[in-house]
Amino acid sequence: MPARGERMSFEVAARSVDLLLRQAAARSRVGIVFFGGEPLTNVTLIRQVVDYALARARAGEKTVDFSLTTNATLLTPELIEYFDAHRFGISVSIDGPRAIHDRNRRTVGGRGTYDVVARKVRLLLERYRSRPVGARVTLTAGTTEVEAIHAHLRGELGFHEVGYAPVTAAAGAAHALSEAELTAIYAAFEHLGEQYLAAALAGHNTGFSNLHQLMTDLHEGRRKSLPCGAGVGLLAVDRKGGLNLCHRFTGSELPTFGDVDTGIDGVQLGQFLGRAADRSGTHCATCRIRNLCAGGCYHESWLRYGDPHHRTYHYCDLLRRWVDFGIRIYSEIVARNPRFLNAHIEPRRAVA
Repeated sequence: MPARGERMSFEVAARSVDLLLRQAAARSRVGIVFFGGEPLTNVTLIRQVVDYALARARAGEKTVDFSLTTNATLLTPELIEYFDAHRFGISVSIDGPRAIHDRNRRTVGGRGTYDVVARKVRLLLERYRSRPVGARVTLTAGTTEVEAIHAHLRGELGFHEVGYAPVTAAAGAAHALSEAELTAIYAAFEHLGEQYLAAALAGHNTGFSNLHQLMTDLHEGRRKSLPCGAGVGLLAVDRKGGLNLCHRFTGSELPTFGDVDTGIDGVQLGQFLGRAADRSGTHCATCRIRNLCAGGCYHESWLRYGDPHHRTYHYCDLLRRWVDFGIRIYSEIVARNPRFLNAHIEPRRAVA
């Protein structure tokens, strides 16, 4: 963690870039994501990596896309200008209006951070032009006011999209949502979904990212055999150069899959992914949404069951209800205003 002085060196970061470009030899475009703790505590490294990656990619005739998730507290006009010039995809971690955000996002001294974050967000949204800026909301125990959060972040602050991550992983943990709270959140998701539908029929997008992503998956006809791109198109490098399944596993006890010096351990990673794709003996084998869910988040399963391959059965019924709801919304849009999909789904994928 940067707060403990545990920062990645430029040497490790450079070897990460080299490995990425070697592994992507057949691709014309690659992406580098800067993810926490808080990436802006090490801006010097970000600038070094950008310069190095652009030079190496230019030599190999590749394009590099950069993205960043930040709590925004350290943003400055100069940094905003820099990120804008390099077309960073930016996502801000913010949990809603002051009363909600400050429940969990506080300084070491116990003060809420909303006022600082909101001021920096307004500055960012006023000046950032290269790509849309999204908000990333973490829903923890006691936080179910999804509609109020959306109205504030999208309607008042002006984020392009707002995505919600309910914390369901660790059963009994103080921050984990209860079953009743999770049910209430999905009911609120459906209310937001009805607003999304009404806006879509009028040709507008409400920025409800969770449903918009489901619309994208349905529109593209995706069939998942794995839950996400972890281990396939994505690996996370920790400060020592270890290759982790994704950013959530850095610092965990899950074994890494090689390192930036020796490269990817293809045998170990292949075995992991093979087991993840094997639905035999699981409820997923016959589940009607298996090609959209594919078993759920590895990290949630790791925290809840101690096994990243354990299916996330604790909220299967809610996911089935959510996908069924999404299919209805998508069908209505297709039938009544298919131009919305051309205008809001296809351009989104082109710049992702």
